[in-house]
Amino acid sequence: MDKNTLSELHDHLTQTFADCGDFLERKINIESTEVLICFFKGLTERDYISEKLIKPMLLNIAALKEFNGNFEAILHSVTLKYPPDSFVVIEGLLRGEVFIAIEKGNGLHTVLVNSEFTVGRSIAEPTSDVTVKGPKAGFVEDAETNMIELRRYIRNPNLKSFSLNVGTVTGTKLILAYIEGRADPNIVEEIKTKINNAYATGIVDSGNIEMLIDSRRYPIFPVMGSSEKVDKVASKLVSGRVAVIVDGSPFVLTAPYVFAESIQSAEDYLRSPYYATFIRFLRFFSLVFALYLPALLVTVVTSYNELLPDTMISAIEEMRAEISYSLFWEVCVVLIIFEILREVGVRMPRTIGDAIGFVGALLLGDAAIQAGITSPVVIIVVAMAAISSFIVPVYMYTTVILRFVFLFLGYKLGFFGITFGTLAVLLLLCRTSSFGTSYLSPLAPFDKKGMEDFLFAIPRKTLGRKENL
Repeated sequence: MDKNTLSELHDHLTQTFADCGDFLERKINIESTEVLICFFKGLTERDYISEKLIKPMLLNIAALKEFNGNFEAILHSVTLKYPPDSFVVIEGLLRGEVFIAIEKGNGLHTVLVNSEFTVGRSIAEPTSDVTVKGPKAGFVEDAETNMIELRRYIRNPNLKSFSLNVGTVTGTKLILAYIEGRADPNIVEEIKTKINNAYATGIVDSGNIEMLIDSRRYPIFPVMGSSEKVDKVASKLVSGRVAVIVDGSPFVLTAPYVFAESIQSAEDYLRSPYYATFIRFLRFFSLVFALYLPALLVTVVTSYNELLPDTMISAIEEMRAEISYSLFWEVCVVLIIFEILREVGVRMPRTIGDAIGFVGALLLGDAAIQAGITSPVVIIVVAMAAISSFIVPVYMYTTVILRFVFLFLGYKLGFFGITFGTLAVLLLLCRTSSFGTSYLSPLAPFDKKGMEDFLFAIPRKTLGRKENL
């Protein structure tokens, strides 16, 4: 052992695991014998530690006084491992082992005991973030369990965590987790300060925290990420983010959050980089389609029909021959009907929601066309725009509002209105920041290294990067 005394070893461990709220220790002093027991809460089984490790030592004080380094004589454990140095001790603690050190006049004796605790729950795949290839473990509603899952992915003493309580009535427990040396200390302190200064009577979900600490006047774009997947949040921590774990919610928040993350997926790093790059471009253009398709249809057909071939214009006019109101109101009606059906499908129980989805498909299909409510071209455009918004779920609700804004501007002002709306959104994006980080990073300010993980997927460079992302 590279540490000669128990005091020196204890100081080294407490310094290494400073600010780790789940690191626990127990000391026993019997005459000239000093015992130190260290472990991580949640990674080890407390009953096993009490019954098989601490209790035998307290019941056999005579053997403890005469201890000469033979741990088999005083511990009721199957596996014992003698660490050669403090580095092995730290690795063992992070794996869920219990570290025991005994100091007597004849020197310092240490051992690692396997007491790993298996969380009593079934690992289920999150329904909000489904992956074909890769880890499928999802968070649960217990904050400590979620912290345990993160530590299983990141076995590093620099993974720090501390607890906060929010809500004057609920007293909801929050855990802030970050990797020291990668996360910006100013961001950690800013999030901690905002949470402490926020006033709320009750917190029941992580979304409440996101709204509570967001002080912007126009919170259109989210400034905190949210995910149910353990591997995704772990990768964000490695990238220098800060995680906010809320007791009672399976969604873990990460900050800062930038626009580039919306078109990225954890599965991109498990595929061919060429296919991952293609999919990222597909997500980006799908977001564009979701915003502009209805507006472009109305604008081109109403004001700039010379841009389309005559046969196409004739086909659209023939399809709309029995429609008694303008194309603008037709698109608005179909968009609103679709949003009603989508909201009902989400709020109702799954079986009923699926049935309503089938009924809605019939209503927006042949029945609506035969009744003269809408035309096939409008259904195709609205369906394409709606489906495209699902491929970037973080902006799924934002695109609904902006879609109507662009539709109205295109109807009233044509392409000038769409251009004006686009510039306004870009200005808002440029002015938005997430805890001091530019929302359009790495585009603005331009970061050459950051662009390697924006639209283009280059895993060999991004996965091996040493500095903060």
